[in-house]
Amino acid sequence: MIARKHRNGGGAEARHRSVSRRPLPCGKGTLAVLRLLHLEQLLQAVFLLPDFLGSLLLTFESDNGGEWNKGGMLLRESYGKAVPRESARWKLAAPVSDYLRGKYESGEPSAMFAAIRTWEDYLNCFNMNHGADILTDKLSMLNKPFAVYGEYRPWQEEAATALSVALRDGDSSVELWYPVAKRPFETVVAVSSFLPVIFYYTHKIEEWGYVYQGCKVCGKDFLARSRHYELCSDRCRKVQAVTAKREFDERAKGDRLEQLDEAAYYYWYNRLRKLRKAADPEKMAAFKAAFDSFRADAVQFKSEVKRGEAQLGEFSVWLIQQQDEADMLMEDN
Repeated sequence: MIARKHRNGGGAEARHRSVSRRPLPCGKGTLAVLRLLHLEQLLQAVFLLPDFLGSLLLTFESDNGGEWNKGGMLLRESYGKAVPRESARWKLAAPVSDYLRGKYESGEPSAMFAAIRTWEDYLNCFNMNHGADILTDKLSMLNKPFAVYGEYRPWQEEAATALSVALRDGDSSVELWYPVAKRPFETVVAVSSFLPVIFYYTHKIEEWGYVYQGCKVCGKDFLARSRHYELCSDRCRKVQAVTAKREFDERAKGDRLEQLDEAAYYYWYNRLRKLRKAADPEKMAAFKAAFDSFRADAVQFKSEVKRGEAQLGEFSVWLIQQQDEADMLMEDN
């Protein structure tokens, strides 16, 4: 597993090395479609582009159902089927081959690497003494983070604790390549386990002061320069801006609706108070009846505006007409 680190990401383009296009050793039912060149290019592109800083952990393979370990057990079991007929071995391994092919085609770097490594180890361990035990040990070491990340997110303290407890000497070895002439990036390389790469990667992210955040719009996890960044991309920022504008317009519309209704209410109410002071019960009763009718109609009309069945402008015009009606009643009285 190869991961290259570049702090700022800017001005750094993926550089592709010349890698053999020879497919992995293959037999019946193998993953002949896998190419090391494709994986190398994908890893370089994902880990160098600034928009994908943190992608190794953000998209890391997770395995809630233990499918990777189940596949490893089937591969181990297939070793015992090679005698007397080799075809029985390939038949038992075929479902695992299909599973690994799907993981490779998923495009997720850690799953792609694990698919290649699993099949290579399966082929290479077959002719070894105690090959089944060696294969199980290799695949257990390789797939360990998948099970942990099925329950926790890679940057959570629980995940680090679970992996640290299970860490062995073989899991902690890693090569660190410093920048040289044609390799401008610091590169960390691990062969048999993801753990040293994960620990190194996490340490670098903390060293640079980045933090993991959950996007408020799409919910996707992303790496941010501080807790103040709550949106993961320009697309989500545009969505947030549109949503905020719509909410503002709705609030403004609601405020204006209430203002118009309140103004009309007090327009009628103040005139009713004048009639009460005039000590004319008959005239006041007639105005009160008209006022009550206006209030009932106003409440219904306002509800229609809120539901979108009527326009705010229509409500405003109607209120003005009702104010004219109140003035006519006052003149009659």
